[in-house]
Amino acid sequence: MEFRFPQTVIGYLRSLKPFELILFFGYPLLFLLSTFLLKWIVNKRKVKSAQERASFFAVDALLFAILGIFIFNYLEDPILKILFRDTFISLTALALAGSVFSVVQLWWSLRILTYVGLVLALLVEFVIIFSTDIGLIKVLIPVRKFLILVSVYPIGLALVELIHLKRLQRVLTFLYTSLFVLIGILWELNIVDFDTRAFIGIGIFTVASLIFSWYVTQGVILLKKKLKEWYFDEEDSQPLISHSKRLAFLVLLYIYWSSSFHFFNFESVALKLKEWTFIDTNVVRISLYNLLIASYIFAVLYSLINLLKKALKLLFKPEEREEKGGALETVVYNLGILFAVSVFLVQLGLTWKVILPLAGALGIGLGFGLQTILNNYVSGFIMMLSKNIKVGDFVELPGNAGNFVNNTSNTIFGRVEDISVLTTRIKTLDGIDILVPNSTFIGQQIINYSFRNPYIRVRFPFGVAYSSDPQKVKEILLDLAYKCPWAKNYYKPPQVWFYKMDSSALIFHLMFWIDIRELWRSAHATLSYSLTDWVYTNGWYKLKEAGIEIPFPQNDLWFRNELKVVLEKEDGTPLAFLENRPPRGGREDASPKGEKETKETD
Repeated sequence: MEFRFPQTVIGYLRSLKPFELILFFGYPLLFLLSTFLLKWIVNKRKVKSAQERASFFAVDALLFAILGIFIFNYLEDPILKILFRDTFISLTALALAGSVFSVVQLWWSLRILTYVGLVLALLVEFVIIFSTDIGLIKVLIPVRKFLILVSVYPIGLALVELIHLKRLQRVLTFLYTSLFVLIGILWELNIVDFDTRAFIGIGIFTVASLIFSWYVTQGVILLKKKLKEWYFDEEDSQPLISHSKRLAFLVLLYIYWSSSFHFFNFESVALKLKEWTFIDTNVVRISLYNLLIASYIFAVLYSLINLLKKALKLLFKPEEREEKGGALETVVYNLGILFAVSVFLVQLGLTWKVILPLAGALGIGLGFGLQTILNNYVSGFIMMLSKNIKVGDFVELPGNAGNFVNNTSNTIFGRVEDISVLTTRIKTLDGIDILVPNSTFIGQQIINYSFRNPYIRVRFPFGVAYSSDPQKVKEILLDLAYKCPWAKNYYKPPQVWFYKMDSSALIFHLMFWIDIRELWRSAHATLSYSLTDWVYTNGWYKLKEAGIEIPFPQNDLWFRNELKVVLEKEDGTPLAFLENRPPRGGREDASPKGEKETKETD
């Protein structure tokens, strides 16, 4: 019977309408012609980017898939519709596989396995349709399934490589292989059922993975350039890019999951996940499915919140982004986290009707255990509403900013970088991040250097010799202030005060106004106390050039009694004697014999 297989196929084709035959045979010829033409164009243009080449072929395959669906609706013969559907899906799968393999260089044996497996699976499908031998059909059906599995596995392996998570690459490969083998066994045993729609799902997987791969490689570079054009600093642009990549990965996971339901008949898997419950009572029921969905929604909302809080800064001018944008960023983040946690609990099945009774039963324990957490959380909202401390402010508070970097100061000075739910992050001039509980800013005295405006007056003491001309010292120090790159003399003029006459020097205070924000923006901010270093270094040279002495303490010793010095040789024998007698009319009577007096002089 099977010997007459060719005659059966020819006879069937003769019974079809010419228009249907043209559509059936014209589609694969046109598809192959377009593929070769596109390769020639890509080589002619010398497209070097693998993602760009893959995108060309993926779009071409997608367009012909749409054309195949359009032609499929015009065909009338039911057998021809099945043959055409399998043909255009197989060809599209071949094109998409080539698109993926142009980005990920798998072993040549795996690539050939995909191409040969898809072609043989299509030929076996033709034999099954036109065969009349029931025994042969029973054998060919599992063979066709095996060929499809063998041809699809390398494509999925390449898609795993496209995800660009190097740290998880081996884990993802192992999970994919294990899941693929399990699904393959279930399919062969007819426990789960896949139809030809699975190839459409594979196509969606491929296109989505290519788009994701392009974004994490080329799209991120374009985004960085755009953010630089908008004068977005590195500290804001880097988190924005990181969270955008994380959100893109979550969207990719959603496409995978949704396509699995529509094209791979994964409804039974979802039902099994819903049956695995952790808590099952009359009030609440928490299953593994709810936990996974709730965790996914929270991850998406968390990434969106972090994206939104950074993107909102673009609404402000570059000079206003630190203060106004930082304050809005804090409000959006805290309210967003509260919203995300609420959605997570609702999706998990824990509504307020469930939480309130539990909170009442555990009220005392929660009151003591969560007292610190609630205190910091409420303090964060008080800080945001009162605006006494804002993102971008420069603050000083008690504490140490790092013994490891030899900072022995008992205060912490730095810029408020972030006000989160429980803590406030302060970055010092030494580049150290310090996490301070929010309640600290409510219950203690905090110095805010930029509460109303960023201009503050700094003072530097200088000590000069008593023989110096005070007026000349003032002129030199004022000239130093006018030449200082940090001094904002247009805001208020500098001043020099003759502060006091110390025991060994005349003390002058040089005072001028600075913009404290420049200590952070300036390139000198990589060195702590760079302003102090500049003022004292240049001040020392200016005073030295003018001949003004910068004194240091000196001590003269006056001996009331006779002083006798004995010089000895190495063997201990005397070499010489030196005597020192007190001056005539000296002050020997002023003190008892043997007493000595010290006198400090300049």
